[in-house]
Amino acid sequence: MSFTSLGLKQPILLGVEAAGYEAPTPIQAQAIPLARSGRDIVGLGQTGSGKTAAYGLPMLDRLVGGQPGLRGLILVPTRELCVQVAENLRVFAQFSGLHVRTAFGGIPLGVQEAAIKRGLDVLVACPGRLLDHLQFNTVTLDRIEMLVLDEADRMLDMGFMPQIGRILSRMPRERQNMLFSATMPSDIERLVRDHFGEFQRIQVGELSQAATTITHRFESVAATEKERRLEQILRSRSGTVLVFVKTKKRCEELGRKLQRAGLPADSIHGDKSAESRHVVLQGFIRGKVRHLVATDVAARGIDVSDIGLVVNFEMPRAVEDYVHRVGRTGRAGTEGEALSLVGKMEQGIQRQVLEHLAKTSTNARIEVDGRVVSGGRPKERAPRVEAADPVREAEAGDGEERAPERPRGRGRERDRGTVSDERARPRETRSPRETAPPRPPVRRAADRAVTLSSAPSSPRESGFGDGIEGPAPGRGRPGAGGSGPRRR
Repeated sequence: MSFTSLGLKQPILLGVEAAGYEAPTPIQAQAIPLARSGRDIVGLGQTGSGKTAAYGLPMLDRLVGGQPGLRGLILVPTRELCVQVAENLRVFAQFSGLHVRTAFGGIPLGVQEAAIKRGLDVLVACPGRLLDHLQFNTVTLDRIEMLVLDEADRMLDMGFMPQIGRILSRMPRERQNMLFSATMPSDIERLVRDHFGEFQRIQVGELSQAATTITHRFESVAATEKERRLEQILRSRSGTVLVFVKTKKRCEELGRKLQRAGLPADSIHGDKSAESRHVVLQGFIRGKVRHLVATDVAARGIDVSDIGLVVNFEMPRAVEDYVHRVGRTGRAGTEGEALSLVGKMEQGIQRQVLEHLAKTSTNARIEVDGRVVSGGRPKERAPRVEAADPVREAEAGDGEERAPERPRGRGRERDRGTVSDERARPRETRSPRETAPPRPPVRRAADRAVTLSSAPSSPRESGFGDGIEGPAPGRGRPGAGGSGPRRR
């Protein structure tokens, strides 16, 4: 199937060709014909399945050639996703004469107002900043023909549902609605029932399913050894690597430590200004920054096609967050890899993730501490070969000897798949020296852990949460952005 067979108008097809798209993904092949027919759509698909083109192309196709003015609205949860979606749509619309603008916090309202006055057909917006524009009559929603709610589950998690309800109440009731999400919580189902007409549900793969082209690796690492292990990983990789942590403070600290270690790294999180985050993201997209440390929300808009590895430096709080994290790699059918450094206190969430992958991604390759896991059941381990490990030898080459591995328990020979010759010999044939208790081994100096140098976190650069946009304070015109709902 080709995009031409989907019935898109010629200016939009030229934009698709300019974007380098050759064939539609499954969700695009299903959604585009339904959207062109005017049906309301609820699309469920895994991260990286091509949802932006699934709703963006039919929206542009409907608006091309019509009267200018704001007729298409796309709501997204974060600034990064707002910029990313708008950039994709501008490529698709470059031969259509349609104008795509953005509205998100972190920059003065007047800058966006000036761009809107130059022409506006499609607006990609965060809910909080859109309410700012509505408050000051910068935009009106009286002529909206098509509405899209993208990443609806994340907007629910971030507390945007009340704001979305206020926005929907200011639109014409006669409009086409589309909602795209990776999961379908009950609150989103209620939103669809209250504000959508008769809709068509599209689902590609299982809910919260990671792409089957991703290899999942889990490595047990002590918390004190994670930084040293991460540096080893990054030095061994030649491509781009996205590193996830839980908090903004940890994100900034780790990014600075990697920089001091001489690695081309940076960080992106909500305490950085919108301008700083844009510069960092562009550096990552263009390859100037090869290692990017990010928080979950700040990374929602990172849509870089050639991310070869995603590292969970800290395991996420929920399985859905793991799916969204690893979805930054293996996009559009390409091969990807996800490596999770699992501390002792993170083994619980690791078990939940493994159970989820066993149910939803049975064809994906999964490894746990070097063992290949298929469908949640470990394959039989090959007999252990007691030979020198070149990797261990190389890592020990710091001028100090490494202590030899000591046997753990009396059944060590059985674990290796061999039978000890000592047990096979009759007891009376052993010499007194052989039957004497073994002398304790000489303790050698332990290999010192080489950790990254520490650095204090930078001061807060703005008052925004981690990518969360919200309405402006009750007094005065919003400048660099408004305050959004607090994260729970």
